[in-house]
Amino acid sequence: MGTAELIDTRADYPRLFEPLDLGFTTIKNRSIMGSMHTGLEEMPDGFERMAAFYAERAAGGIGMIITGGISPNEEGGVAVYDEDGNPLFSASKLNTDREAEGHRLVTNAVHAADPDVKFVMQILHMGPLAHNPHLVAPSKVRSRISRLTPNELDAEGIEKQIADHANCARLAQQAGYDGVEIIGSAGYLLSTFLVEKTNQRTDQWGGCY
Repeated sequence: MGTAELIDTRADYPRLFEPLDLGFTTIKNRSIMGSMHTGLEEMPDGFERMAAFYAERAAGGIGMIITGGISPNEEGGVAVYDEDGNPLFSASKLNTDREAEGHRLVTNAVHAADPDVKFVMQILHMGPLAHNPHLVAPSKVRSRISRLTPNELDAEGIEKQIADHANCARLAQQAGYDGVEIIGSAGYLLSTFLVEKTNQRTDQWGGCY
């Protein structure tokens, strides 16, 4: 398969290939590859394959690439354990310096393919849609599309989630990403704080928004 390239549609969409000034940064054109989970993130050679995958997209002329969702901590992702509690599978996360080293392989490949592309990592905390014994949410409300009931966060736990998001963003910058996208929709953690049905708290973190 050859290098993915943008089709030149300047005649129909004259602004598509113009730079877009966002104030804090400029995208070289107005084409963006949105976030999608590739399935490479958790493979044994996942970082190498992600590097090749995203570098090919960068070489094609895209303005910005957003990765698939990366969890900021263990409780925000998917994990499968054996009967003795040993992990058999764990979703990709970024909350240690060692994990950042793997991501550096990907960002280096992308920026080598095109130094001007903006490479953004999506931070995804699945909240009540996570699949692990430690999944959390603002209230103990099971999602209609999940078999698991989340653990209700106490105030200290909420502060931990905030700190883990900040740490994940810091490590993403350390790993060479140009920015982060924090997903706050689709029934994941952040969106459940905004809806009365899933946020039944009466403390400072509760209420209808």
